[in-house]
Amino acid sequence: MDQGKIRKNARGQIFVLMCFALLVLLGFVGLAIDLGQAYIVKTTLSKAVDAAALTAMRNVSNISGRQAIATNAFNANYSTVPGLGTPPTPSVVFSLDANGNTIVTITATAAVPTSFIRVFGSAYDTLNVSASATALRNPLVMSLILDRSGSMNSNGGAAALPTAVSDFINFFDNATDNVADISFSGADTVDVKMTTNFTTPITSAVEGMPFSGGTYAYGGLLDGDNQILSKPLAPNIIRVAVFFTDGYANTINDKLKCTSSATLTNWNYGGCAYTVGGVQECNTVFFMDPTTGDWNGNNCANVAQGGTPGTFPAQMPGLSKITNAADITLDATYRTEQLATKMRDTDQITIYSIGLGTLINKPYLLTIANDPASPSPDTIGPQGEAAFAPDASQLDTVFQIIASKILLRISQ
Repeated sequence: MDQGKIRKNARGQIFVLMCFALLVLLGFVGLAIDLGQAYIVKTTLSKAVDAAALTAMRNVSNISGRQAIATNAFNANYSTVPGLGTPPTPSVVFSLDANGNTIVTITATAAVPTSFIRVFGSAYDTLNVSASATALRNPLVMSLILDRSGSMNSNGGAAALPTAVSDFINFFDNATDNVADISFSGADTVDVKMTTNFTTPITSAVEGMPFSGGTYAYGGLLDGDNQILSKPLAPNIIRVAVFFTDGYANTINDKLKCTSSATLTNWNYGGCAYTVGGVQECNTVFFMDPTTGDWNGNNCANVAQGGTPGTFPAQMPGLSKITNAADITLDATYRTEQLATKMRDTDQITIYSIGLGTLINKPYLLTIANDPASPSPDTIGPQGEAAFAPDASQLDTVFQIIASKILLRISQ
């Protein structure tokens, strides 16, 4: 046998095998590159549909604009990765589940041009990748609790509050959410009971709200709690209270001994923040009708003059009795904070607080909301958030910030 011919044939076979192996290797490299590009598109697509679904839920009450808003959110998030080309058009579908909760489903498909595997035929010119996301809009039961004390007339709050509240409630679903409106000054009032179709009655109530008297914050918060509890806790229900004030809690309700007889009379009393930002405001104790807040013609003058200070029952630990406006502010603050704790821990209510002005009790509002920055965070109940508007011109913005926080909580 000719050994030289055998060696030449072997070399030729090895060359053919090497060429074949190289083609296979290039095929795998090309496949990896094309699939890698498809993976990048898939990941970006998934983030874009997630963002679009959440954005759609936060704007669910905007019937005419929510689809376009969702599409814009999808496009903005898809475009964060350069080189992916024009964003595909997502499908945006709103529906209801068995409990009547709103659902939005976002679906999108992108065609990814290939660079290497197209050699296997025109069917491989592009790779189609898809992603979808579904967001659930939990039904909301919310009490809006508003301070209408007399100080609102001097800080611009009385003029700014109607617009801020109107803009705030328009973020929510008028047809399916339930909202109540409560206001408080020397007394508390349920201006709009818990209801759907709330935008018109609440707007009218706030536009016609009179501003005068003290700050019976406890009464307003208690009304808000009771209105929320008037709706049974059903699956997926989110309970929220929004508490707004421009000052210190300075009014208490108790049964007082106002005369020498043993008869106890129900009064709201206080109405004077003894200091605001270290400045002495007043040290008078007013007695108010617990229904109207009217302090004219009361018959508890001897207590106001210190005749029987023991009839001021204190609840705050370490405060044996209330004898002046300073004690009332301390005890009113304590009572309101205790009620807020009960609302969170027992009634499963998330509380958001809003403060207006520079002379407000920030630690108190942080505590009411169980804000993470509060002096003593509640580890049992849900965390809310406190927001502050230094002046009335910022009130609308702050209310909208709180609206966005609530919408984020009820969308998942």
